[in-house]
Amino acid sequence: MAKDQTKLGTLSRRTILGAASVSPLACTIKVAARELPETLIGSCAQWLTLDFESDRLARRWSALETEAAGNFDYFRMNERERLSLPMGPEMGAIEKELDVLFGRRKRLYRAITRMTPATIHEAASLIVIAARIEVHDPGPTAPLVRKALDFIARGTCPRCGEAYVPKNLPTA
Repeated sequence: MAKDQTKLGTLSRRTILGAASVSPLACTIKVAARELPETLIGSCAQWLTLDFESDRLARRWSALETEAAGNFDYFRMNERERLSLPMGPEMGAIEKELDVLFGRRKRLYRAITRMTPATIHEAASLIVIAARIEVHDPGPTAPLVRKALDFIARGTCPRCGEAYVPKNLPTA
């Protein structure tokens, strides 16, 4: 491990992502998406539902493309020829649905970035969204991670009053 990684001066990405795993979000995504649409957790759950559906559709499209490439001269075909293949209409429909889902996710993400967490669960939900985005598109999650980290850094446990982050551990 590099010398600068062993310092206790900042919270590591691994620590933040580990803290996010305590969120109830992972078990209740579909319930929260239906029941809490106007809350931060509900909005995060809706975003995750859209993201998981996008992944499912992208995997299906990829499987169809693999089948087309294996059975036809797919990569030398033009768009019209590709659409005439047996899997062409489904691939076209998937592309349109992915475009719709992308737009919905983008609008919801903008709304989420304007919300401020008020509980550890909301902060963890932001971190879950940030971690999910980082898988596919590293970089744009800084506002969510910063808000969640700020909340966690100043938060205390409601049971014992202990700070979530020790005072001697800077987070900025």
